[in-house]
Amino acid sequence: LSVAEGAFSPAYDYLSLAFFLDACPVLETFKLSVCQTRMKHDPVSGDSSLLRKMPGHHHASIKNVKIDGFCSAKSMIELTCHILDNATSLENLKLDPIYVGGYEHVDRLTVHEIGDCSPHTGQRMIREAHKAVLAIEKYIVGKVPPNVKLNIKKPCSQCHSVK
Repeated sequence: LSVAEGAFSPAYDYLSLAFFLDACPVLETFKLSVCQTRMKHDPVSGDSSLLRKMPGHHHASIKNVKIDGFCSAKSMIELTCHILDNATSLENLKLDPIYVGGYEHVDRLTVHEIGDCSPHTGQRMIREAHKAVLAIEKYIVGKVPPNVKLNIKKPCSQCHSVK
């Protein structure tokens, strides 16, 4: 599922995707790609008890979740927490705060060293990526069950520094 520029409202409520997951009971892999160039959202802040929950939704088949363009939007954090709470077969959760349009590499610093990093990422997206990593550490990491492998792709320390 790709939330690209113009496809959805800039203030899209990501938690509403829980209904999409309900409509796909045999879905094993959920990949969400979000282009953040014009996103407008309420940033997550404060106590995690203030996050919305959607009880009663269980996603027994989902094993792999990947979110490219993960951001600090409150509704994005809520969706991720919802998946962690309700995807009983979840094995892998990969969160990448920088959307690079389908380009895949294991480690950004390695990519930088071979000259293939994406230094053209805008400063707004880089700032948001750093906020997203902080939000992941505050709201997501502690909710990850021991049987789930969490992979956080942090911004490249060389190309994606906050200026």
